[in-house]
Amino acid sequence: RGFGEWDLTSDDNYNQVWKDDVVDPTHTLRGVESVNSVMDRVTECVLDWDDSLENYMIVCVAHGDVLQILQTSFSKLDGSKHRTLEHLETATLRKLDLL
Repeated sequence: RGFGEWDLTSDDNYNQVWKDDVVDPTHTLRGVESVNSVMDRVTECVLDWDDSLENYMIVCVAHGDVLQILQTSFSKLDGSKHRTLEHLETATLRKLDLL
């Protein structure tokens, strides 16, 4: 996920982005990639892998925010809810099932 003006700044700035995400998952304030854009992009990527890599287990490694949004998509929740799901700690493995 592109964090626009927040890229390469303190991780504390994620909290401001996430506050904006709750209000509007389509926002691009300060050049941030919207939650809905990330959700569409990464969900399509995983579904493409699933279609082309039949009978394979796929391990997706990415920035935690992207994976949190992907989990939100697979849970069929609104993008504004991505921070309400259980936090993905570093090096966490979590199975994703499309609900």
